[in-house]
Amino acid sequence: MSQPPLSLAIMFADISGSTRLYETLGDKVALEKIEQCLTLLGKIAKRYDGDIIKTIGDEILCAFPTAAAAVNAAMAMQKELADQASVGNSTLRIRIGLHFGEVIREGGDVFGDAVNVAARMAGLAAADQIMTTRSTGDSLPPALRSSIRYLGQTSVKGKREEIQICEAIWKADAELTMMPTAHPGMARVSRSATLTLSHAERKLTLSSQQSSAVIGREKECDIAVDDPLASRRHARIELRNGKYILIDQSTNGTYLNQGGKISFLHREEMPLTSSGTFSLGHEVSANSPEAVRYVCVY
Repeated sequence: MSQPPLSLAIMFADISGSTRLYETLGDKVALEKIEQCLTLLGKIAKRYDGDIIKTIGDEILCAFPTAAAAVNAAMAMQKELADQASVGNSTLRIRIGLHFGEVIREGGDVFGDAVNVAARMAGLAAADQIMTTRSTGDSLPPALRSSIRYLGQTSVKGKREEIQICEAIWKADAELTMMPTAHPGMARVSRSATLTLSHAERKLTLSSQQSSAVIGREKECDIAVDDPLASRRHARIELRNGKYILIDQSTNGTYLNQGGKISFLHREEMPLTSSGTFSLGHEVSANSPEAVRYVCVY
């Protein structure tokens, strides 16, 4: 029999750049470091009344009784790893996403919309960053709410309406966020911005009606790229604060060519401007058939 829903704060904490860690340190040493890090994160979660639901590779999933407990735990996790790095004891960095909402606990696991949204927040976060929803930020006590920076709104898979997102600032560094920031009143998404993607015979135009796309090796992707160096769901593009953002979520990274300048993104993101190309997993020339072309109109 299914359990009744209850309100919990769900947190995903993901070790950033773990693929490169295996490449530079070797499998054994890298695995030891990742396991040590996940153990530390679990101890910190328990300190704030968190339950360890499970670990998934280089990621830990926790549940907390309140949003405040989850945010305090997230900040403590980031601070602990930063302190270790400052004395040379750690090179690991994490990104955290969390959301407070209704879930169902069953068989030691958690299910429901809040879990999906928390996972989405983790996917938006960069290294050293804590991302959450505005509804979660607004539910915090005043002392914690003052640490929240509101960013804007974005689309979330499975949700019809875009949701407002924010960042929990855990140290005095205004350059932490890699996302375009917004004033506390929240910037409105431009309804006139469009982006046209083209690759092979496929052409796709994004707008306020369809504001995001997934690019990768899977045939089900919005733009499918048949390249062995591309990940199945290699990257995504989404409209955020009136700008289209290219977000790499791959193993081999994404090469972005804007105005002849090449940028390499690996689990990072960058706004798209004017027109250009990008390639998945390896650098190619702008006129290569493997390149994905784009044109932005703002």
